Amino acid sequence: MPRILLIGGSDSSGGAGIFADVKTCHDLGCEASVAVTAVTAQNSRKHYHSHVLPEHTLKSQLFAVGDSAVDAVKIGMLPNLESIEVVRDFLLAHSFGKVVLDPVFSSSSGGSLSTEEGIASLNHCLFPYVNLITPNLFEATRLVKQAGLQAESQEELAASCLELGANAVLIKGGHYSGETCTDLFVTDDEQSHSFSRKRIPGGSKVRGTGCRLASAITCFQARGSELKDAVGQACEYLASYITGQIRSA
Repeated sequence: MPRILLIGGSDSSGGAGIFADVKTCHDLGCEASVAVTAVTAQNSRKHYHSHVLPEHTLKSQLFAVGDSAVDAVKIGMLPNLESIEVVRDFLLAHSFGKVVLDPVFSSSSGGSLSTEEGIASLNHCLFPYVNLITPNLFEATRLVKQAGLQAESQEELAASCLELGANAVLIKGGHYSGETCTDLFVTDDEQSHSFSRKRIPGGSKVRGTGCRLASAITCFQARGSELKDAVGQACEYLASYITGQIRSA
């Protein structure tokens, strides 16, 4: 059974973050190892508090996992520059070919989850060492503007993210308007593919969708799918998950 290393923050509501990642891994037949970067207190309405774990605690968690067989890595919440540098050093010390970074800057309830210094460092500290980043519209726009670049359309955002050093990018379409939701996948060797589906009414109210999508991509890669195929399979998984959550609400 493939093993996924999950790096990110915990969500006390269980709806997002590491807990959502672990649930996704189990849904898709993968085992999970975990390195927690921060503990957050939040629910669907409000973000109350975040506690960043000390640098040595994150290092120790990664060291404990380091000797285990890991097939792929998914990275979520990195609350500051120190955590980003710890994760970068860990990736440099190991040869992980399948690493997905979901750049998480704020909670769905509006709380800040990363420092400005940390966000500004992502492109040179981590982008070169992951094979896919999965920002939504707001995250991609923030990354691009912080680097002094200009981009308006989904295509321009993807191109700018590649210019920042990403090997491949998936610009998620959930925050765009319209009846169709389109995720745009682009690689640095000029592969481009759109994954479109009918927008699910009420889907934006489901928490942790970005976490689950990135984790699902990681799982499908670990199970042997090529990156583009893993993205497509993960999009289908997420649509099914959102539909199930709305029906059960």
